[in-house]
Amino acid sequence: MFTIPRRRPATLAVLAAALLFGTTGTVLVNAPDDAGAISVGVVRLLIGGPLLLLVALWQSGRGALAPWKRPLTLLGIAGVACFQLCYFLAVERTGVAVGTVVTIGSGPVLSGIIHAALVRTPPGQRWLFGTALSILGVALLGLTGTSTDIDTAGVALAVAAGLGWAVFATVGKHEIDDGVASTAIMAAMFTGAAVAISPLLLWHTPTWLSQPSGLAAATYLGVATVTVAYTLYGVALRSLSAPTVITLTLLEPITAAVLGAVVVHEQVRPGGWAGVVLVLAGLVLTATVAE
Repeated sequence: MFTIPRRRPATLAVLAAALLFGTTGTVLVNAPDDAGAISVGVVRLLIGGPLLLLVALWQSGRGALAPWKRPLTLLGIAGVACFQLCYFLAVERTGVAVGTVVTIGSGPVLSGIIHAALVRTPPGQRWLFGTALSILGVALLGLTGTSTDIDTAGVALAVAAGLGWAVFATVGKHEIDDGVASTAIMAAMFTGAAVAISPLLLWHTPTWLSQPSGLAAATYLGVATVTVAYTLYGVALRSLSAPTVITLTLLEPITAAVLGAVVVHEQVRPGGWAGVVLVLAGLVLTATVAE
């Protein structure tokens, strides 16, 4: 019972990051109609990644450049790029509900598998039960009342997105444990991914940036959901395992649902609210797991 206070700042940090992630959908509702998913994703990284690097330079000086010399950083960059691209492609094929549920549901499971393989120790029962509850809740929240046809390729892309998420979180945790500053490794992975996928703007021109609402949305998404959120995410990884951090991020769909209901008056059906309760129960259980 003495481990919970030590972990509390890290737990609060990842929950705060999840709250910021959950505002994305509401912001995009107010963006121009031609703000496509891929161009938004690339622009978001091009704004947020370099700002993360500036924060890292302010915090660590030249030490912020250390991750660029480490081989695992390339794997982390690939994970971020995979997460971004595969998620957006999955949403295009399956719709927001299925794409999001499969991505968010597969991320904690894949992270747990990777973590167990690396440390050769299976996840604890509390983590397993808490994660299962949260994933079931996310499924209820996202899929209740939808009639979207299941697209096999889209589901596969969503699982690939979940794998990318698990990979970059695991790389971040490994590098932080190895002495790299948390913001520095996050900055390296997200700036590198931004550069890697920026050529996509040749085919998905962000003309929507010329409109005030588009520029405002892009600025918010870059600053809040990348720079601030992943600074907090890195703080969480200092004390928590990657599977625990990813599971706690499941607060994101609750934030999105509540904002959707309150701000843009979207209907959340009873099954969806039951899902919210399950997610919260799972998060509470996961947050008490002793590392």
